[in-house]
Amino acid sequence: MEAIYSIADNVLIESYKPMILQHAETSGRFNGESYVEFLTQLLAYYKGKIILIEDGAPYHGSGVIKEFKLANVDRLTVERLPAFSPDFNPIEKLWKNTKRDSTHMKYFKTFEDLHDSVVQTFNTYMYDASKVICVMQKLREDFVVTA
Repeated sequence: MEAIYSIADNVLIESYKPMILQHAETSGRFNGESYVEFLTQLLAYYKGKIILIEDGAPYHGSGVIKEFKLANVDRLTVERLPAFSPDFNPIEKLWKNTKRDSTHMKYFKTFEDLHDSVVQTFNTYMYDASKVICVMQKLREDFVVTA
């Protein structure tokens, strides 16, 4: 919660705190049921069709997820990334940039200093969407050239 408080409005956090804690890493692993809950919220928020890009997480193929996807086939299209394909997963590019910008070749006296450096980099993503868009554009260009 400390990291969230450092980057978001306190009033907003307090209003969503029960949901944040329910889905926080410390509350357990992401599983089929929590993924269904996430997808339900997604379908409620976005009224059009949704394309999901899924990796090889085991819960993506669980029975409860398969049933949910079948029940919502009119609105959900699922594309699976090939196994061991980090080059196709945009989040991997963001992690690479995060490491480059916040931790690579840097010495941190304390864990808190390391934490602060990473949070500062995340803040740049929160307040400057061009840094995220740039990564997505580069991924698209790489894919089009090699596909």
